[in-house]
Amino acid sequence: MNKINIKRLLLAGLAMFIMWIAIEILLELVIADLIFGKSTMQIMAEEIEFREFTALNYWINTIIPVVNCTLMIWLYASLRPMYGVGTRTALITSAFAVILGFSLFANFINLGLLPMKVTMIEAVFEAIEFPIAMMAGAAIYEGQEKWDAQTE
Repeated sequence: MNKINIKRLLLAGLAMFIMWIAIEILLELVIADLIFGKSTMQIMAEEIEFREFTALNYWINTIIPVVNCTLMIWLYASLRPMYGVGTRTALITSAFAVILGFSLFANFINLGLLPMKVTMIEAVFEAIEFPIAMMAGAAIYEGQEKWDAQTE
């Protein structure tokens, strides 16, 4: 239980990223449009001037979240000896990430880099997206049989 499986770590990090994107599309495009009449990207574009993205920007914008998701799976795997395998440990890990994210959002608001309204909407959506994606990644890391056995 104490040894981290690198292959599963990388696979689970990628799975977490894919789940995050799926939930993000649902929340920030579909649900936001139902609630606000526009996507969060449209809300952001009204308040923030975006620069033109190059291929390098898109690559960086993809690689950073994949690395972050993989690091969160590593944290989950590291916490397993203390808290066990399963949903509880995944939620503890996601709580760490959500608190860290909120502190970054608060700092960006404080520095005037992001407007409060848009950032708060994004923070609420992230607080929903992250635990779901974390549980999916943790389940992939553990393998379905082990995950099911620990959550019953």
